[in-house]
Amino acid sequence: MGNFIFGIREYFPPREPLRLLLLGLDAAGKTTVLYKLKNGSDKAIKTIPTIGLNIETLNFQGNIVTAWDVGGRSRVRPLAKHYYKETYGIIFVIDSNDHDRMDHARDELYFAIDDQELQGKPLLVLCNKQDLPSALSPSEIAKKLKLDDKCKGRKWNAVACTAKTGEGLCDGFAWMSTTLVEDTEDVSVATGDTDAMASESSSETIEIDFDPTEAGGNLTLKHFQAIKNGTECPFAKSAKLWGGCRVPTIESTLEEQAEANVAALTEFVRRSDAGDKLDGFCIELTDPKALSGSPKEFGECVRRLLTALSDHDPAGEAMMRKSYIASRGWRFRFSKADFFVTTFAPCYPPTSSRYAFGAGRAFLLLQPEASFARHDLPFDTADTNWKAPKTIRDKTRVAFREAGRDYFIPKTTGYPPAEHIVKPLRDDGTSSVPWWRPRA
Repeated sequence: MGNFIFGIREYFPPREPLRLLLLGLDAAGKTTVLYKLKNGSDKAIKTIPTIGLNIETLNFQGNIVTAWDVGGRSRVRPLAKHYYKETYGIIFVIDSNDHDRMDHARDELYFAIDDQELQGKPLLVLCNKQDLPSALSPSEIAKKLKLDDKCKGRKWNAVACTAKTGEGLCDGFAWMSTTLVEDTEDVSVATGDTDAMASESSSETIEIDFDPTEAGGNLTLKHFQAIKNGTECPFAKSAKLWGGCRVPTIESTLEEQAEANVAALTEFVRRSDAGDKLDGFCIELTDPKALSGSPKEFGECVRRLLTALSDHDPAGEAMMRKSYIASRGWRFRFSKADFFVTTFAPCYPPTSSRYAFGAGRAFLLLQPEASFARHDLPFDTADTNWKAPKTIRDKTRVAFREAGRDYFIPKTTGYPPAEHIVKPLRDDGTSSVPWWRPRA
């Protein structure tokens, strides 16, 4: 393997820069691939899982390779289109030994390549960790990802590799280089066309049959004001929110309530993507079990509402129907926008971070990840500087603790976000509320 770096360079001689986008779930081996390209070392490379934002850019023989995590909660996800533009080829790294997350990897791959900016761009799937005994072969992975059906009209290839030694990387990059050299000019023209189509489609306003704004007297936002005023989170106090429609009628179910909010939430995402500084979409749950039940009963109401929203997702992803909801990489997504989900209910005591401040009402707050990026919120960390807090995250955690509403902080930022959507009464990390599972 001593000539690894020179072998790669043969396939990527100096030319006009070509931007390649390297994607994959967390722990798939993207950083190892980049380090191998960068250093060309024969020695196995040890890497530390990236915390928070993970963007790596490599200028390799005049070709720009940009890598970022698509799994887990990261503020880079809402900025995806900035990295998609002027991309000539996509490299998706997959852990061939991670059998349990193949469905997750497939969904995230589809989410990326379905973007207008990446339509028709060649796809290289690097089937990493082939040195492990239970690794699936490239043909098996291609079948699980359904690449034959999904990539009709797109050039693609699945190649076996072991990133830590470099084995197979030359073959993969050789294919990508040959594919790109065939006609890069046509790719540039296609990119311009999709830009125009994306711009045209994003300008279509969706009609809403109620006013979701505070200025319009939205009743949900009026009821939520007690929490907004009482919370120790400075970010939440100044947040610009939209409020949902409470219920079409008094007898309405949670499913009907969710359906009544689909158009408004879709328009919320459209405006947020267009640059409006919107920080959250608030829905009040009026079901009796959400108001007087335990966290488990409240969680069942949250599951029903989110599932109904998910089933009406205009993007058709149905994130609440995924088999990996409890995994570290899942997040709630609607209309192709990622959301951080928080809930509040009367069942939580004043010692809970989900305390409703005596409002006697239950709420679900959908905060778009794009909002955190706009406000330049620092990366999530597992550690907190309790003595001398400097970041907004540290200051918020300290403020909650001083108010007697301390909450559990996982030891890693790669935690499953679903576990923290509905909290147990005592949030000390010893238990969780599996709200995503239908109650028997």
